[in-house]
Amino acid sequence: MENGYVIATDSTTDMGREYYEENKVTYIGMHYTMEDTEYIQFSENDLPVNEFYAKVREGSLPKTSQISYEVLTNLFQSIIDENKDIFYLCFSSALSGSYQTALLVAKDLMEKYPERKINVVDSVSASGGEGLLLNLCVTKRNKGATLEELTEYAEKIKHNVIHLFTVDDLNHLHRGGRVSKLSAVVGGMLGIKPILYVSDTGHLLPYAKVRGRKQSLEAMAKQMKEKYTPGQNEEIYICDGDARADAEYLGNLIMKMMPDVKKIRYDNVGAVIGTHSGPGTVALFFVGKDRIPVEIK
Repeated sequence: MENGYVIATDSTTDMGREYYEENKVTYIGMHYTMEDTEYIQFSENDLPVNEFYAKVREGSLPKTSQISYEVLTNLFQSIIDENKDIFYLCFSSALSGSYQTALLVAKDLMEKYPERKINVVDSVSASGGEGLLLNLCVTKRNKGATLEELTEYAEKIKHNVIHLFTVDDLNHLHRGGRVSKLSAVVGGMLGIKPILYVSDTGHLLPYAKVRGRKQSLEAMAKQMKEKYTPGQNEEIYICDGDARADAEYLGNLIMKMMPDVKKIRYDNVGAVIGTHSGPGTVALFFVGKDRIPVEIK
C-alpha cells in the first residue's frame, strides 16, 4: 500500500478472505446463483464450499455472472478516493467478459481523474493459477516495485504460471461447452478422466485422457516434473472441489518426485469456478517453462 497504488483482483483467485486481508489486497466478490438465490463469493452472503458442492451433487445447477460495470466502478472509485493508483489483476478474458468491463471502467475513470493510473492485467489464469500469479505480484510489490514495474512483471510471468487439472464428472465440462455430450457420456461409462490445461490465451484445453482417478493424478505429477522450473517452486498450489484426499494424494506424489518443492498450499475451488468444473476437481498450479504440455508415457 505504501507504493502509491493498490493491488486489486477478483474472487476467482480462490485465495480466500484471510489472504486478501493479510496481504492488503482489495478484491471484488463474483456473483453466482443457486436455487434462485444470488450469492457473492467471499462475502457474508456466500455458501460454505462443502454445502455448495453438496447441492451440486444433489442436482442443483448454479449459474455465474461477470462483474458489472457499476460494481467495478464503485470498487475503483473507493481506491481513487484514497489518492491511490490501481493494479487490477483480472480473471482470464477467455473465460469471462470481466476483463473487457475492467478496461472500460479504467478508461472512463482515468478520463475523469487524469492524475490517476489504472493498469488492468488479463491474468489469462483462473482459480489457484490466478491466485499464484497474485501472490507473485504481492511479493514483487512488497519488495518495492512501482506500478509500472509490477505491471511489466505480471505481463511477463503470467504465461509461466502452469495450470493442470482433472475432473471427476465430464458432464459439468459439457454444460460449460468444454466437451461434447457424447464424450461426457462415453467418458463416464469408461471411467475416463480428462486432464486439461490453460493455454497462453487463457482457454481450457484437453491434452490427455486417462482411465482411472489415481492414474490421472499421477499423470499430472509427471507433467509437472517435465514442465516445472527448479528453484522457483518452493511453494506450489493445489485446489480441489471438495476432494481434499485426492488433492493431498497428488501433493504427496509431487513432494516425493520433486524434493525442492517444500510447501503446498491447499485451497478450495470456489463456487464460481466450481460451477463449471464440478465436484471432484483437482487442480495443480506451479511456475514452469511454458504452458505447452508434453507427452507423458
